[in-house]
Amino acid sequence: MSVIRVNLKELQASLHGASKWDIWFVWLWLAGPFLYLIERTPADIWLSVFSIAFILRSFRFNQWHWLSAFWVRSVCLFWIVALLASALSENPLYSIGEAIAWIRFPLYAAACMFWLGTSRGRLNMMFVTMGLATAIMAVVLAIELGSADLLSSTHLLRLSGPYGDLVPGNFLGKAMMPLAIILAAMAMDKSLKRGLSLAMISGLIVIFTMITGERVNSALAGLAVFLASISWVVRPQRIVLFGALAAIGFLILFAAFPGIGDRFSPGKKAELTDYFNSPYWFSVRPGVVAAMDSPVTGIGVGMHRLHCPAIPQGPHWLVGQNDCHPHPHQFYVQLAEETGLFGLLTGVIMIISIIITAAAGRKHRTLYSSLAWIPPALLFFPQPSADFFGQWNNLFLWFAIGLALAMAQDRDALST
Repeated sequence: MSVIRVNLKELQASLHGASKWDIWFVWLWLAGPFLYLIERTPADIWLSVFSIAFILRSFRFNQWHWLSAFWVRSVCLFWIVALLASALSENPLYSIGEAIAWIRFPLYAAACMFWLGTSRGRLNMMFVTMGLATAIMAVVLAIELGSADLLSSTHLLRLSGPYGDLVPGNFLGKAMMPLAIILAAMAMDKSLKRGLSLAMISGLIVIFTMITGERVNSALAGLAVFLASISWVVRPQRIVLFGALAAIGFLILFAAFPGIGDRFSPGKKAELTDYFNSPYWFSVRPGVVAAMDSPVTGIGVGMHRLHCPAIPQGPHWLVGQNDCHPHPHQFYVQLAEETGLFGLLTGVIMIISIIITAAAGRKHRTLYSSLAWIPPALLFFPQPSADFFGQWNNLFLWFAIGLALAMAQDRDALST
């Protein structure tokens, strides 16, 4: 409770002199992690409100300096290409609608960087609310894991948490990634006793992500914690100690719940042992075929889910078979398929510009700014991924990206 009181005082100090408009929206922003625990609609409304409010605020105060940021201009360029590709699709009204709706996510990130997360006090309080929301999610998942049906099963698949949908690992592994890396870095910097406590909390975020059964998100969370541990204060002995404790924790977890261990065992996973005969490749393959059939313009944003059944098997040298899903489970294949060559090119430029902007924060040499590069670098890495333009995935992903961009601007008061 003392931590909350201290951060509340810092937050109030950061809001001193701010307009009622800004104060109200900052408090609403801090409530976001709790709204994310409910369902996608409240989370989407919350995020969309900030996107719209940020534009209205820019008009109200005539503040458009954020448009000069390279990453924002890169987003605009990619968006224009996506709109053009959608206009040329077989169902332009639907596709253009999907493209227009997508822009709310990077707009939210801009709102975080240039408006909502512009002070240390605001960022500190956001991490407090994220910690509380993460604790609630952990309790929900622990209850679900401890249910009779799951305990009697040796083949645990996925948990749904409070959503009734198989996405709680996205909440922990994507949206809460900034919290996990901050805790991991602080564990290297504090006394051994306090560092151990922080490391355990950070490790629990990884463990609970694994408990959900979401393998990619678990790998992202684990790698993020590792990178944070070696990026702030390098203490090899402490890394070895915490690494050994983490290994013991994972062994205990897998021994207690064999179904979780089976989910992460590489031996029987075709996507690791025989990728081109695995369901992962079969879901990616129609996107590759469609990209080859429409290399310049693509098929239009969001059109994979509608067009996939009509996608041919493609050339004989392209091994495997098509398996239709709402998206091809790979960001860069989806960009090539739905927005064409120019969409892929401008999309990659957009992503690189976001990573560079976050990484530029290292020059400020603060805890937040030094770690800001990790979420965008990992979340945009070309691993198997969810829908690049979809609602649920982007709600989680851009929450972390927006916070990372705000973290990149953090600096010590003496250096400002």
